[in-house]
Amino acid sequence: MKINQKIFIWISVIIFLSASNVFTLEVFTQNQNNESTPKTVPQTVLVELFVQSTCTTCPTAEFCLEDLAWEYGTSKFILVQEHLWGDGYDTPETNARYDWYVGEGDKGTPDVFINGLTKRYLGLFCECAEENYECYKKAIDEELDKPSFLQISATWRQEGSALIIEGTVKNLSDQPLENLAVSGMLGREENEPGLYNYIQDIFAFQEIPTFSPGAIFSFTFYPEINFPLNTDREEKEDISEVLHLVVFVQNLETKKILQSFYIE
Repeated sequence: MKINQKIFIWISVIIFLSASNVFTLEVFTQNQNNESTPKTVPQTVLVELFVQSTCTTCPTAEFCLEDLAWEYGTSKFILVQEHLWGDGYDTPETNARYDWYVGEGDKGTPDVFINGLTKRYLGLFCECAEENYECYKKAIDEELDKPSFLQISATWRQEGSALIIEGTVKNLSDQPLENLAVSGMLGREENEPGLYNYIQDIFAFQEIPTFSPGAIFSFTFYPEINFPLNTDREEKEDISEVLHLVVFVQNLETKKILQSFYIE
């Protein structure tokens, strides 16, 4: 074999081995990156609308947000209405939750909290319903663009006239999470204005210990309100049309809600 041919063969072998090493290194690096990238799930936005029956501007906020709730569906956007200040539909829990949010700050209705204290809108943006609709929609879309590191699953079942809610929260991030707690709400829906998913019970916080990556936290809630549910399937479906259940994870320090889940 001629020297030139030998040189050519050796050069070809060296190039092949080098290319193989580069390819192997690149695949290894990609695998490493994929393994180190934390998983996320889509965000479900919880909007709390605080209202009062004598509030003259509350119907505008209700109209806009109820339209958006129908538009998005509960997998993306959950709307709850919490009545205040002795209007006949308020509860000690709804008043206490509003005070927890606001403290000594400005109070009034309508007051909208999007994912807790992530965003707050006290009063209307303007008198025009269309502009309020667009402003709420923009704020909700901004939250939907942020994926969540928390995955919630939950179900409800009946024992006699009592409801039992059970579920789990999983930390999908690669970091331990602090100051988190699980809570939930039970709402009813009536045909009257201002009573779309109006809250009748708010569950006590169940604090999550330091939440390690990949850890799962289990929770159980026993709503204080009992329903005369029948074991007949048709009767349960009728109740489910007016019964709304939502659970959520909230940071107790920042009061921001990190993920929500609507229980079908």
